Amino acid sequence: MPLRIYKGFFFKQKIITGHSEECKALENSCSFERDVSSTKQRRSPYPRLTGLINLGNSCYMNAVLQCLSGTASLVEYLLSRVNQVDLARCRCDAVCAFITLLTEMWTGEYEHISPVEIRTVIGSLHPQFASNTQQDAQELLLYLFNRLHEVLKKTTVRKQPRGSLKRQEAGKSFDHSSETSIITHLFEGQLCYVTLCLQCDNQTRTDEVFTILSLPIPPGACRCSLLDCLELFFQQNTLTRNNQILCSSCRIKRDTAVLTSISKAPEILILHLKRFEVEGLKKRKLRTDVSFSLENLDLSPYLSSSPSSHSRYYLYAVVNHSGDLDSGHYTAYRKNAVTQRWHRFDDEIVSDIPSYLIQSPNAYILFYTCQDFRMPCLRLSTS
Repeated sequence: MPLRIYKGFFFKQKIITGHSEECKALENSCSFERDVSSTKQRRSPYPRLTGLINLGNSCYMNAVLQCLSGTASLVEYLLSRVNQVDLARCRCDAVCAFITLLTEMWTGEYEHISPVEIRTVIGSLHPQFASNTQQDAQELLLYLFNRLHEVLKKTTVRKQPRGSLKRQEAGKSFDHSSETSIITHLFEGQLCYVTLCLQCDNQTRTDEVFTILSLPIPPGACRCSLLDCLELFFQQNTLTRNNQILCSSCRIKRDTAVLTSISKAPEILILHLKRFEVEGLKKRKLRTDVSFSLENLDLSPYLSSSPSSHSRYYLYAVVNHSGDLDSGHYTAYRKNAVTQRWHRFDDEIVSDIPSYLIQSPNAYILFYTCQDFRMPCLRLSTS
């Protein structure tokens, strides 16, 4: 089954002398060869800071790929030598192209590279992304998650902890409850919906998995906070009149209260701000300035159980959208896990950015991790 958004192989590496130990480990972890494309430009000023060439309104794809490249746990898994044998068996063009791209970005040898291979593969599987028209970044992110999970689930099921959460009926994130992957391990959380009959107090609980929380923005607001959006998402809803729900105890439709909470918080939390509205032929973008925490997003008020290690989150990447729906532009902000500095990725142009400029009315997708983003280096296994 496709993922749902709830309201909510062959490559060759050349390492520049003097790069960090993690880059050398990356070189040792690779067991495939691929000729280096002539579209790449040498002399990247920093390791792991590589721009992506715009292939014609492909800024939405470039912004998403930059944020995923900054997701240290995902990169560590995909580029680690201990997983290369399993990944080599997948024989999936999309996954191979993604791993190749990550490898070339993480060597830091080139100032910018062309993501033409991964775009071609994605476009062949999903024609929507093959055109030169602007697409939605969160839809592409959802597609990549789907594809990575579908290909990697069989090779990762034995590596994940036992007792994975049981998914409900059709329409949830993935096909079978026993199937897990690096995507479910890192990005999947679980929502709990409790329906309460306002006549007899009968309660029914339903659990649903998510990988992206799509948050509403308070209507009519010029400024608000991310907490305001979360409060709106998790507020109690009352279903009355034509929206009444059949009570299993009363055996007739009753007014019902619906309470939403998080029963399992993900390791990496992705929050999508619902800036685009479509009503018939009318389209509009909400330009509300949403302020958000960079260092300490606390999810504990929205957890259905006592707070765990997955309740406080740190921002490490942002997808931004400027302009209108059909003529806008995507960029990405990303925090470097080693230097702790923020960088702006505008297609092939990479630049430093002070942290106080991260918050802007253009923020569209926020990437948070429950790990304090202060690792000394990305530890890519070589054994």
